[in-house]
Amino acid sequence: MSESELSVIKPESLKTYIWLQCFDGSIQQVEEEVAMFCPMICREIVKNGTGSSKNHAIALPERVNPSSLSLILDYCRFHQVPGRSNKERKSFDEKFVRIDTEKLCELTSAADSLQLKPLVDLTSRALARIIEGKTPEEIRDIFHLPDDLTEEEKLEPLKNINDDPRIRLLNRLYAKKRKELQERQKLKDIQVQQEQKDERSLDELLCFINGDGGSGGGKAGKNKKKNKRRKDPKNLPKADPEHEEGACAVPCNAGAVNNISRAPCPSSDVQDDNEYPFEDGDLDDGLDPAMQEELDR
Repeated sequence: MSESELSVIKPESLKTYIWLQCFDGSIQQVEEEVAMFCPMICREIVKNGTGSSKNHAIALPERVNPSSLSLILDYCRFHQVPGRSNKERKSFDEKFVRIDTEKLCELTSAADSLQLKPLVDLTSRALARIIEGKTPEEIRDIFHLPDDLTEEEKLEPLKNINDDPRIRLLNRLYAKKRKELQERQKLKDIQVQQEQKDERSLDELLCFINGDGGSGGGKAGKNKKKNKRRKDPKNLPKADPEHEEGACAVPCNAGAVNNISRAPCPSSDVQDDNEYPFEDGDLDDGLDPAMQEELDR
């Protein structure tokens, strides 16, 4: 084997590795010089002597998931190499933070758990550029944050320690909006007070719909009372004492004019007619003329 090949193989063979365990239980084998770039991992190796084997892997904080750890290790591999220019580092950093906003937030949290301050500063600046010039509503949409503030809380005046004229102008605008909000609330309260709650019963509402108090509703009520009095047995006309109870006022057998039977009528229809007297025009026109004349006398 030539000397050039040995010079390439020798550094690889001399590398030492450590074991890192994420909170979900997954274990990764990492170069020691790369992992030592993180202060938290470096302290665990030096002070506690952990990470030398898979059974004694270094337990990472909960916020460090496998995807965030992979990005952190890529960052450490590039920056731990000596001799790189600032231009190269700056170009790498700009490309490194061009990731999804959610992943960028996870990366910032993981880097903070591992006490990797350069990466925390880098990702924090990237997040600041994302929210720069955005309204609170737009920021909530970007980071999927719930809107748990009321309208009045959103219009609370801001603290102006340095007497910034922009903050003064913003507080004036907030004060104007708070005043408009209070006026709208007063109008709503007045409308609620003016609305009267209808506590009438169902019968009263039906009478009102049918025109209670007018001619229609009064007539309907009177007709109902009249019908009730008609059907009431107490209001029926008293029978003639000359006739026996159940006798029929209309002769059943009309064979002869002078022979009129006063026997009870077996028909129930005639009894019903006795209870509800009829007018003269309602008589049956089919009677014998002689009998009609006798009845008229």
